[in-house]
Amino acid sequence: MKSDYQNDYWQPQFDSEFMKEQFERFELLSAYLDGEATTEERYQIQEWLDNDYEFKQTYLKLLRLQQEIPQIPIPIPSISADKISQRVFQQINQEKRRLRFLFLGGMTVAAIGIAAISSVFMGNVDLFQPRIQTAALEVESEPLMIALNQPIFDMPVDQ
Repeated sequence: MKSDYQNDYWQPQFDSEFMKEQFERFELLSAYLDGEATTEERYQIQEWLDNDYEFKQTYLKLLRLQQEIPQIPIPIPSISADKISQRVFQQINQEKRRLRFLFLGGMTVAAIGIAAISSVFMGNVDLFQPRIQTAALEVESEPLMIALNQPIFDMPVDQ
C-alpha cells in the first residue's frame, strides 16, 4: 500500500505550496547542520534563523538531537556474531534436510501411486477385489475306506 505522502519514486508529494516550502526549508536546514550547504544556502538559513522563531526552534531541536545521538550508549549484544551465524546456518541446514525429506517422501508416494495405477491398467492386479490364491491340492485316486467294526490296525490295550 502506497503512502499518501510518497509517490512511486519515493519523492514527497505535497498538498500545498506551504507544505512544499516547509519541506524544502527543513531539507536545507538538515544540509546546513551536516555541513553540506553552499555559501548562498548558509546565508539564507542564517536569515531564517534571525527572523523566524519557529525555524530557529526547529534548528535548536535538530542541533540538540545531532549532539546527543553520539552519546547514546550502544548496547552490548548478549550473543556473539559467530554464535548468531552458527545458528542461522544450522537453521538453513535443518530446512534443507526437511525439504529433502519431503521431496524424497513425495517421490516415494508418487512412485507407489504410479506403480498401483499402472498395474491396474495393465490388468495384473485388481485393487478393489483382492485375489485369493488357492493352492492346487493333488488328490490321490484312492477310495475312501471306513472301518466301523473292524479296525485296519490293531490298537494296543493297556493292562
